[in-house]
Parts: sequence; structure tokens; C-alpha cells
Amino acid sequence: MTETNPISYTIIQYSLITDQILQKCSTLFNNNYGVWNNNASLHSNNVLQTGSRVKLGVKRLRELMLFNDRCFLVVAEIRSLEKDQFELIGHAFSTYVNYNRLNGNVVWITQLVVCSTCRGRGVAGTLLSLAKNNIQDVVAMGLASSHPYAVMALCNACNRIPINLKFIADHAKDIIEICKIPYISRSQVIGSIFDKQSSQMVDIDEQPVSLIKTDFFVDHKEVLTILEKIQQTWILGPLLEGHEFVIILPTTSVRRSRTPSNTFSSNSSPLEKQPSM
Repeated sequence: MTETNPISYTIIQYSLITDQILQKCSTLFNNNYGVWNNNASLHSNNVLQTGSRVKLGVKRLRELMLFNDRCFLVVAEIRSLEKDQFELIGHAFSTYVNYNRLNGNVVWITQLVVCSTCRGRGVAGTLLSLAKNNIQDVVAMGLASSHPYAVMALCNACNRIPINLKFIADHAKDIIEICKIPYISRSQVIGSIFDKQSSQMVDIDEQPVSLIKTDFFVDHKEVLTILEKIQQTWILGPLLEGHEFVIILPTTSVRRSRTPSNTFSSNSSPLEKQPSM
């Protein structure tokens, strides 16, 4: 895998997402997402072990990410010269819903993963931009993530629109409710913009701003290091264990016809020719 190899992006609609594709996504997630923290075992009756990798199998991915026929997937691949085949390096599971309050559709990113060796190449931002452009009349995009770089990628996909805390406060609860995403639909939003603080003990000067309580106890060491470096420009506040940042951004509406599969690449990919990877 070399820096000069072109990256191929493919949009895969709900009906074309096979178990073979999900197996590729599962492997990417399991190898790159993160590890459980010290509290994971306490909140899972010792089922989840501290330091072990966070994993999702094909069945759980289908349950959590493909919960209705508005869900779709955007993948990024790169040709491996050693294996002479395309390898999955990134994916974004997404869904969309009509949102009357803004007179258009909202795209919600349910899972974003990029291979650790391919980060810093704009893959995440491109995945999210394609997710946005795949749907007609998009007026906003949202995601919940513990990683600030995922938030930045969403900002880039939305034409670098500055984060507006009032916009998040006005729309987050309603959008999360109507999207009906299995793992956050009943989760509580936490933070100063929602006038709701966590029961976790934090410094009075370090109160959360915009979080959602997911009880997903993934290790935050890398994330906390990043937050310390960008603290002068970061406005979403601190991150608590078992929580994720929640962000919603307005975006320019895109009117286009959706097709079963759209590919954007310099070289052809197996995904163009068949629905399996």
C-alpha cells in the first residue's frame, strides 16, 4: 500500500449490502476502532475485558447499522500492490430522515471508521461528503462520536461550516428521536447547551457542553491527548467516560438522483461490478 495509490469510493444502498460486505466492515472496525477502558468490565459483568479490542460482528452490524431501508454505506478502498486486490480502508454507515422543522432531509452518520495507517489523507471527510451528496435535499448532518477528528471530518464535509452550539441545542433531541438509531434513540443528551449535566464528578470549570450518554466505555487516552492539543479552538467541551460528543451541522442542500450504487475512483473496484467485496 503506497501513498500514490488512488482511493476508490463507493456508495452501497441498503438492498445491496451483503454479509460479505459487512464482514469486511467488521474486520476494519475490529482492528481499528479502539479498546475497552477500565469501566467496561464493571458495566458488563466482566464480559468486556479492559484493554481488549472493541468488536462488532456481522450480525450486530446489521442490527445496529441497517435498521431500516433508509440506511446505506459508503466505503473507501485502495489497491494493494502486494496482494493485487482492493482493500477496505474506510467506511461510513449512514441513514437519513425527513425533518420537517428544517424542511428537508437530515443525514446521520451511524459509524465512521478509517484504517489507522490511512488517516490524514482526507478519507473520513470524503466518506462523509459522499454520504451527504447521496441524498436529495439535505439540510443537516449529525453524528455521535468520541473522536474529535470525526467531528472535524463532519465540519469539512459540510463546507467547513463553524459549529453552532445553539443549532445543536435546538435540533439534537428531535433529530436523534426521529432517526430511531438503535443504540442512541433513547440515550440522554448531556451538557450546558441542553441545561442538563452529568452525575459524574467533574471540575465546575470543566462541565460538558454537548454529549450523549451511550454507556460505550471505550478507552479515551488517544482522544484526551488530542483534546488537550486543540483545547484553544475546541468548543464542544470535555469528554466523559461512557459518553460521546454529539454534533449537528446545517449543510447546503444537494438535489440529485440516488442510484443503487455510485462509484468515484481513478481505478475500477470490485464493488462496481458486484455487491460483495
